[in-house]
Amino acid sequence: MEEFQSTECLYKIENNHVVITGCRSFDHTAWIPETIQGYPVTELAPYAFSAERRTEPEGMWTGSGERDTPPFLEGMRLRELYLPSAMKKIGSYAFYNCEVWERLHFYGSLRDFGAGAFTGCKKLKFIDVTMEQGIKSGLKDIISELRQELWVNYRLKEGEREYLAAKLIFPEFYEEAIENTPARIISCRTHGSGHFYRYSFDGKEIKFRDYDSQFFHMVHFEREELCVRMALNRLCYPYNLAEEHRKQYMAYLKEHNAAAAELALKDRDMEQLKWVLAHVSFTREDLEKAVEAANRCKNPEGLSFLMDYRHEHFKSRRKSFEL
Repeated sequence: MEEFQSTECLYKIENNHVVITGCRSFDHTAWIPETIQGYPVTELAPYAFSAERRTEPEGMWTGSGERDTPPFLEGMRLRELYLPSAMKKIGSYAFYNCEVWERLHFYGSLRDFGAGAFTGCKKLKFIDVTMEQGIKSGLKDIISELRQELWVNYRLKEGEREYLAAKLIFPEFYEEAIENTPARIISCRTHGSGHFYRYSFDGKEIKFRDYDSQFFHMVHFEREELCVRMALNRLCYPYNLAEEHRKQYMAYLKEHNAAAAELALKDRDMEQLKWVLAHVSFTREDLEKAVEAANRCKNPEGLSFLMDYRHEHFKSRRKSFEL
């Protein structure tokens, strides 16, 4: 594929499969191909993308070598990574201290992770996973390793069809050690709702009912915008969404309708704005708040739509006079 041409891979062939030991590129995105020399690419070697590698990587390079040699794509240079569907294993410390890495795309077949693979990956936030029927992925392993706020696109592949089934959020959490000096006791206090959501797995399979049941924790701990985004994500992509949880999310949006409209305006997402106005009731006062939000966001398309909506649903009342 054309996009692979921007990434050169250093590789070894072992037992009829390919191990990637390093990459280089002028870009900040790594595209790992499905096959090299006809063999499936199934593994990333230890320290493959880390700038902290202790020895020089070994192997052969893809690419023609007819142009300037790109620098290694590692450490602070990596921003986004696409892994192939055959990828099964990530070596120890493969992404060690990739501190500005933001996006990961992978398939459900990936489920073997070495120690410390995600150590120091503080900015990784966007995860895109494609699941196939009957395969349990390593999504839980990744989620469990990272404590920051994570946004997950959960895709399903059924035969030749692939589609976005759910948009999930795993909020941030952190632990604080509190010392009781007189008693010589150190206790641990957890902040944020993220640890509740990370328990929403049975083995390696996410349990959507358990996931949606944690929303009351999120409402208690997290900011309004994140809670609104969670509710919209689950309602617009209602994969395995139980009726009781659908009602729960709708009830929250009804109480935060102006915030939901503002979020869609900030995201420049007209389809979501139309969904909010079609499914959540607005008073004239609520709509005025949304209009103000459109002005703040400098979103002329959204403002025009809201003005038309106001004209249609809240027509001005003309005063009548009796003689």
